[in-house]
Amino acid sequence: MKSFTKKKIHKSLLLLFGLTLLSAGCSNSSNSSNSSGNNESAFSPASDEAAAADFSYPMAGNVELTFMNEKLGGTPERLPIDDEYEKRTGIKIKQLGGTPMTDQKFSLMLASGELPDIFLNTWLQYPGGPDKAVEQGYILKLNDLMDKYAPNLKRTLEEHPEIDKMIKTDDGTYYAFPFIRSEAGRVYGGPIIRKDWLDELKLTVPQTIDEWHTVLTAFKEKKNASAPVTFRTMFLGERTGGFAGAFGVMGNFYVNDGKVVYGYLEPGYKDYLKTMAQWYKEGLIDKDFASIDAATVDKKMTSNESGATIGWQFYIESYNSAMQETDKKASFVAAPYPAAAKGQTPEFGQLDNAYAGTSSAAISATTKNPEAAMRWLDYAYTPEGSLLNTFGIEGTTYTMENGKAKYTDLVVNNPEGLGSDQVMLKYSHGTNFPMIQQDNDLPAKFAQTSEAIDIWKKTNHESHLLPPITPTAEESDEMSSIMNDINALVKETELKIILGTEPVENYDKYVQQMKDMGIERALEIQQAAYERYMKR
Repeated sequence: MKSFTKKKIHKSLLLLFGLTLLSAGCSNSSNSSNSSGNNESAFSPASDEAAAADFSYPMAGNVELTFMNEKLGGTPERLPIDDEYEKRTGIKIKQLGGTPMTDQKFSLMLASGELPDIFLNTWLQYPGGPDKAVEQGYILKLNDLMDKYAPNLKRTLEEHPEIDKMIKTDDGTYYAFPFIRSEAGRVYGGPIIRKDWLDELKLTVPQTIDEWHTVLTAFKEKKNASAPVTFRTMFLGERTGGFAGAFGVMGNFYVNDGKVVYGYLEPGYKDYLKTMAQWYKEGLIDKDFASIDAATVDKKMTSNESGATIGWQFYIESYNSAMQETDKKASFVAAPYPAAAKGQTPEFGQLDNAYAGTSSAAISATTKNPEAAMRWLDYAYTPEGSLLNTFGIEGTTYTMENGKAKYTDLVVNNPEGLGSDQVMLKYSHGTNFPMIQQDNDLPAKFAQTSEAIDIWKKTNHESHLLPPITPTAEESDEMSSIMNDINALVKETELKIILGTEPVENYDKYVQQMKDMGIERALEIQQAAYERYMKR
């Protein structure tokens, strides 16, 4: 392959990369289907001049690297995108499976000394922080290596200091190749509800917490739904605002007027738990929510057991596809995050930072070929690599027409009946990969799918986002010591109160217990790190 660093990029390719930055998704989401893939961009891959003059892809030497991701499980299936990446970069990748940073298996792997060449994980969660991982000799500090072997990422960061600020520590250490979500993709989840049931019952899409109570009661009593609303515990109030946003709170740490707060300490959280406990007692919340998985939620949503959930955008697509095979009237739509009263804007919904720390690729300090690791990762930040990650393989998933990518029937009218998001999981890295996510204008069969993001993003969440701060190694160690026990206490208490095994009046006792365990010191650390971040 002729070096893209020396050749002129085709005019259509340059036109194509007038793309806006997407946000990310969640580990279960695909890119936003309502985003435009061909608008003016404030953020695009590095230009030709950014790359080193003496290097060209594919890399010579028949190099093989090992790769570990952050998903718990076995070795992932090899996909067409993997073969294409190998062909273009000249670097073979041996997948080793994965484990999240917070799992004990990750610690055991570090202790064994048998490290992969590339770690994909959430390095902001490393005990002691990313600086500690470098100091302890597990991963490489990338600053000098970026100068030598990652010209595309380097140029991108030079041109976009707002992104550069996010992906380094306070002392300027670069520790991983980041997954940066595009602006359009930063929102990708929220409430989902059966619109056909609402129409049948002559009810409107609920907008307030009281309206949700009315709707769920009707689903139970008039539609015989055994679980009027079903969801996994991750949607209670931490992964998204869930129903908690109506009470002006959310789980975990966030910012109120420049001050870092811990949502579980706020008075509104007690009010929220009181409401959830009452709903559970009335049989409105799935009695199994504390233990169910995503597949079970999907089954309940597509078998008339449930009429509402909280999930990702393309759940709407899959639910409508599944149900309309037997019931043409079935219709799942996005509902807004609930507010306390009609006309109010909820404080919280779901919104990620452009860099949330997830899916970031660090390089092992024991790797024998750091250049190959850097080159393989840097390819994602080239125009060609970004095009591949966004739209897949030309001639297979898209063709170029008038400088724009047009999806083929493999994506739009898949012969196996797969949704466009399912197809693109095989042929692209639309999300959760070290890259700059770009708008992919992914087609949806149902208008309800495309309309969801605009509905879910109407919150005040942006003003509360805690940026990707990096406490010092000492602060991080102290934070871990404090928060490990508090996190366990919070999850246990939350479930006990909702399930009714503990009265909500006892919540004040747990707030005091959190203070006794050091939550106020944790807030001091977070505040200091936040103020340092704002001065970067």
